[in-house]
Amino acid sequence: MSLHEFLLRDPDCQQLAEGAIHAVSPLLDDPDPGPCLGVLEHWADRLAGRMPLPWNRLEALEAVNDYLFRHVGLRGDRESYEDPRNAVLPLVISRRRGLPISLSIAWIDVARRLGLDAVGIGLPGHFLAGLRTSEGLLCIDPFHGGRAVGEEEAADLVFRATSGRVQFKPDMLRPTSHRAILTRLVRNLHLRFVKTECWEEALWTSTHLQLLEPEDSLPYKERGMVHLHRGEAIKAMHDFRAALDRSNGGDPELVRWMEKLERK
Repeated sequence: MSLHEFLLRDPDCQQLAEGAIHAVSPLLDDPDPGPCLGVLEHWADRLAGRMPLPWNRLEALEAVNDYLFRHVGLRGDRESYEDPRNAVLPLVISRRRGLPISLSIAWIDVARRLGLDAVGIGLPGHFLAGLRTSEGLLCIDPFHGGRAVGEEEAADLVFRATSGRVQFKPDMLRPTSHRAILTRLVRNLHLRFVKTECWEEALWTSTHLQLLEPEDSLPYKERGMVHLHRGEAIKAMHDFRAALDRSNGGDPELVRWMEKLERK
């Protein structure tokens, strides 16, 4: 199944872990999500026997963290953070290390299989997982072993991730939609591929961003720039026109690129 087919079937990306696999499928030798989802289901089955009786939500949260981060051994990859494999969920599962967002997706999937209302939280420069409760949102950081994150800790994460360029606001801790999580996952990869001038990879990431955000002008502009670097001027112009249609003519840089291509 392609990402396009997945989005037609599940436009809200409720099956988040499956969507995360389709979103990065070109990086996989075998894009079948079944084996990876089977591992997540197995982890949830093992965890079910560790859930507290009588029920206690905080103890359940600790049990999930203890199993995933201490028993299974999931951890943040600080040594090779930029490695694209850290964004590929099946490889994260097999290697036991990944990015904040990919580890959060795994955590969310397992927690939801246990009946917990798990969500993702997209801070600037960092990604968290959270648990919605009647008392509020409990945030944890899968990249750092599932440690609890309150507003003070979140502010510190944002400050360090953005070198102080972004000021933390409490509403940054609001849950992120599943489709937006997949968009961020792919955009992280796209920015890495552009930075390293891997234009073949950047072509599929920009295409996947278009599928995830079909009404946003940015993915069309980005793919147009990729086509330019690949020497594909006609395809670049096609994407630039699509981007301009979606920007209401409000992108002077885009207009300049189109004028430049038309003069050639």
